[in-house]
Amino acid sequence: MNKKMIPFLLVILLLIGVMGFFAIRRNADIKQNPEGTLGNTAGNLNNGGYFCETADAIYFANPYDEGTLYKMNPDFTDIKKLSDAAVGYINSAGNYLYYYQKNSSAASSLGFVVHVSGLYRSDLTGNHVLCLDKSDCDRVNLIGNKVYYTKAVDGQMTLCLHSITTSKKDPKMLTDYLLNPSSSDGERLYYNGTERDHFLYSYDLATDNSQLLSQGSFWFPVYYGGSVYYLDPSADYSLCRLDLADGHTTVISDQRVDCFNLSEGYIYYQVNSQDDPGLYMSRIDGSQRQLVSPGVYTNINIAGGYVFFQNFKTAMPQYMCPLGSVAVSTFDDAKAVAMKNLK
Repeated sequence: MNKKMIPFLLVILLLIGVMGFFAIRRNADIKQNPEGTLGNTAGNLNNGGYFCETADAIYFANPYDEGTLYKMNPDFTDIKKLSDAAVGYINSAGNYLYYYQKNSSAASSLGFVVHVSGLYRSDLTGNHVLCLDKSDCDRVNLIGNKVYYTKAVDGQMTLCLHSITTSKKDPKMLTDYLLNPSSSDGERLYYNGTERDHFLYSYDLATDNSQLLSQGSFWFPVYYGGSVYYLDPSADYSLCRLDLADGHTTVISDQRVDCFNLSEGYIYYQVNSQDDPGLYMSRIDGSQRQLVSPGVYTNINIAGGYVFFQNFKTAMPQYMCPLGSVAVSTFDDAKAVAMKNLK
């Protein structure tokens, strides 16, 4: 080894040690979330988790800036960029954000560029970033003081359910089958079978045991107000609601639906039709149905009293309308800030 390199290597090792020390300190200082805390809504997470609302802010992936992480006030003012990373499945609780980072391009002081995808935690300003799992993962949900997510193991095709604490401790593989963790009441996950059936199940987070709830046909279940809203594969993916108390089923839309989201008594859903596709809105019992916009849309997210959605084939423009309304506009403020950042 060149003797001139020794001091340089010692400095690098010292820096690594200091960074490791402060990373351990940050983990030890994490304040615990109350039991049952949810990092985002099931409806948002089933639609990519591109928006996440807290009492003080809205965090979102800005499509006008390659889906990188942004923040704004609940009234949509003071829009700021937090990270150069493209993100999805954004969750927030306490003083932290949790998200799937699709890619990252950061020039290091050593003169090379690093690209890392995986499950990450940061503070609410986008700083003090910590990688919880350097895997390609999917369907991230923060519940209490654990992050639940799916990822493939050892090159297998099946995305199995995993968990890790918010302090990057106790990583576990919980199932050897696909279990979408997006929908939860804080104590249980509500999910549909994918291998042998499409039945509705619950997964107890305290005991890691599953229970059969209904032998119907379910897809993308969302727990909301004591009921489960879902698509019915046996009826051409019609949109339905199951009352968990009495087992009564309500058909909200008998047309084929691709995706949906709901909040505060309203449900928005994309009707799949070769001749007349469109985004529709109704009350959660299916009444007062209205056409929001003709066309094919996806990624329906709800935050700050607004519904956000995108064209199926392109992320731009970002459309929006007030919750309970069909008055569609575009998210021009996010575009304006992104254009300034990109100059």
